[in-house]
Amino acid sequence: MGRIPDLPCDIEQVVDLLGIEVIRDTGTQLHCRCPFCADRKAHMNVKIRNNVFRCNRCGKGGGILHLYAEYCDVNLHTAYEELCKIFGPDGGEPVRKCKRKPRSIETVELPIASAEVRDNTYSNLLSLLTLCPTHQSALKERGLKSEEMELLCYRTTPTTRLKRIVTELLERGCILDGVPGFYCQKDSGQWVLDIRGSGIMLPDRNLLGQIEAIQVRLDKVYNQKFYNLTSVDQYYGTQSKCCPHYVGVHEGDEVVCLTEGVMKSDLAYSFAQGSPYECGFVGLTGIPSYSQYERALEELDSIGVKRINVMVDSDYQVKEEVRKARDRYIEMGAAAGFEMAPITWTQKWKGVDDLYKHLFRNK
Repeated sequence: MGRIPDLPCDIEQVVDLLGIEVIRDTGTQLHCRCPFCADRKAHMNVKIRNNVFRCNRCGKGGGILHLYAEYCDVNLHTAYEELCKIFGPDGGEPVRKCKRKPRSIETVELPIASAEVRDNTYSNLLSLLTLCPTHQSALKERGLKSEEMELLCYRTTPTTRLKRIVTELLERGCILDGVPGFYCQKDSGQWVLDIRGSGIMLPDRNLLGQIEAIQVRLDKVYNQKFYNLTSVDQYYGTQSKCCPHYVGVHEGDEVVCLTEGVMKSDLAYSFAQGSPYECGFVGLTGIPSYSQYERALEELDSIGVKRINVMVDSDYQVKEEVRKARDRYIEMGAAAGFEMAPITWTQKWKGVDDLYKHLFRNK
């Protein structure tokens, strides 16, 4: 398992050291009770290979040093020194030890399938589904027209006929191996569609228009509005991997707009079509999402884009984490040679989709 250079321990050892309770161990990930919030389940996910953690409940995350520093209430420098002292060749006895049972790997995670395979399987999956009246009404309230919903291929997560849907996909020749959201039952060998929450399915499309992932906008929101279709931790399952979402972006375009979210990008582009502000959008599936942004910068450069209008939510003016991400996006884009144009509007409209609906769709 990988280790950070010059750090004589990995994140699994630090989890043991701190006595963080592990609820489930898949061999590649630890699902733990988060020690930083009132977590009664196992919202903290620790990726052993990458030496990183994140709590899906409170949002805390980072690497080995961040975990130790946050838990012990010390800075990163002190965390580094203490871990080196504990785990180094002359290290002393850790203050706290927690022995866990030896790991038994019960799942086999498949490598993610190619973009072409995922696009074919997801396209066929969406063709078998519909958008329920409740979701149609909700999207109309957001400003979308029926024909726009169909064009975007928005669908309602299925709650019945799951076996029949999987059978139909296989009969069509679709590959399910390595496609996030599908896994194989260990005892029967049957493929299963893993739906982890009801809501609206949103295709996450790359620059070529291929569906690389599917986001689900949840009907019932607890700490997050979206989750990505995944089958991680299932037998022959696969972890989701989103891409920068492109809508209305074409080779030769000199200007694009940058925002957060698949739906936000889709709505804003739909509202602006036919107006003087019509412009393609790139949506990052989360704030911050620097690795996606790096990919987007390379792809935008390859098609000749010169300027990026940064249109993250207006709450960057009051939320420090959003402001930092916005500033970093501007810095990275400028370093890559783009003209960066930060766009600001009143907090009366949080997202660019809300702003554009007010400007174009409501008039």
